[in-house]
Amino acid sequence: MTDSDLELPLLTEVAETLPDDLPILFEIIVDPDEDLQPDIVQEKPAPPRALNAEEMSHLLGQLETHLETVFAGKLNSRLEELQRLAVDLAVSEFKAELPKLLREALSKPDESNK
Repeated sequence: MTDSDLELPLLTEVAETLPDDLPILFEIIVDPDEDLQPDIVQEKPAPPRALNAEEMSHLLGQLETHLETVFAGKLNSRLEELQRLAVDLAVSEFKAELPKLLREALSKPDESNK
């Protein structure tokens, strides 16, 4: 079956007259019977309840533990990064000094023969 076998009618052949009030594709059509206000119930949040000394102490302990864990993690990752940089710098300095150290070692007389 090919396109020529289908022989579909053109749009102008199907709808001879078009109404003037057709919506444009980007217009939003609202049902006039529909309520425009959404059913949102806005409740005020409940005021925070007072904490007793034991609860406050427990929550402060949890906060302190959490902060220590976060800070320790960040400090450890930064320390590892700085240690890697220090090792890389030490290796680079050693590589730069190695030829000089080798020349000095080779130019000194052998003291083990004495």
